[in-house]
Amino acid sequence: MNILFVCTGNTCRSPMAAEMMKNLDDDPLGSIKVKSAGTFAAEDMPATPEAIDVMEARGMDIRRHRSQQFDADLADWADLILTMEAKHIEQIEAMAPDAEGKTHTLLAYGEDMDGYPGDDRYDIPDPFGESYETYEACADAMEAGIAKAVQRLVKAKATE
Repeated sequence: MNILFVCTGNTCRSPMAAEMMKNLDDDPLGSIKVKSAGTFAAEDMPATPEAIDVMEARGMDIRRHRSQQFDADLADWADLILTMEAKHIEQIEAMAPDAEGKTHTLLAYGEDMDGYPGDDRYDIPDPFGESYETYEACADAMEAGIAKAVQRLVKAKATE
């Protein structure tokens, strides 16, 4: 399964989420491949220092990460696209209309909700330019969302 995490600039949330998914203690999904991108990303930018520090404190290294812009090729590659905010779903659908059925916010997907969740209740706010503590809270939210999303995927796999 190919999973794509998407945020805005691809320097904070989506690279952190992708690394968390790659570093699951036990890959209950079998063989997964993970990438990240941004809907308005400047190409080849590193992760923010705060994102690097928060992930390092969790035993993960994103220093080699370089940002990439979301595009139709990445949408085609992905079996599942998990965004950080509802607005990213709208942006993805404008750039890659065929991706609509496989694009969800991370938090809503973990709650068994598909597609556009209807409001910003399931958004993970952008920590860019904020404190280390804000990045930690963001990472905590993503970690919880990923755990629930993985549970949903495992259940779906079991019924295949």
